[in-house]
Amino acid sequence: MRVGILLYDGVEELDAVGVYEVLAKAKQLHPQLDLSVRTRAHKETVTAALGLKILAHDVRADLDDLDLLVVPGGPGRKDVVKDFDLLKRILNFGTEKPVASVCTGAVILKEAGLLAGRKATTHRNAFNELRGVAEVVEERVVEDGLVTTAGGVTAAIDLGLYLLRKYFDGELADEVAERIEYSPAKGP
Repeated sequence: MRVGILLYDGVEELDAVGVYEVLAKAKQLHPQLDLSVRTRAHKETVTAALGLKILAHDVRADLDDLDLLVVPGGPGRKDVVKDFDLLKRILNFGTEKPVASVCTGAVILKEAGLLAGRKATTHRNAFNELRGVAEVVEERVVEDGLVTTAGGVTAAIDLGLYLLRKYFDGELADEVAERIEYSPAKGP
């Protein structure tokens, strides 16, 4: 499984790095695992929301080589939703293959046209940005068809564990959670 995590200027650090940490830790613990986790951006260096500089693994626009796309949120989403070519690539990808979002990455999925009529979640402060298009659900992770959305920021870790359970198995997800000393949040 080839997972790509979309990076852009203004991406929320933990949205991207939380899911990366979980998936990459699974691969580190089990090198034989059929899993590759790469970051994808339009340029080599991205400046995240809080100033962290991130070097993308892959600088390319197409998504065809991926099996799963993860779209993190952050204040930079306001520029991403103006990139109609990128939104079209996300839509084309998400109609054929699984796509996931963290936090306000769900707003990007909405603008791409992937959330119409679906159940979805995002950061609490962005619920209204999804209403009218999606059925907003107050859960850490929500799956509806090919689209999986995760709540605010720290839900990136929950999303990573959810993806491990879905595509591999629960024992692997539990092993990673124990290794990173993660206890799931209680309630909304």
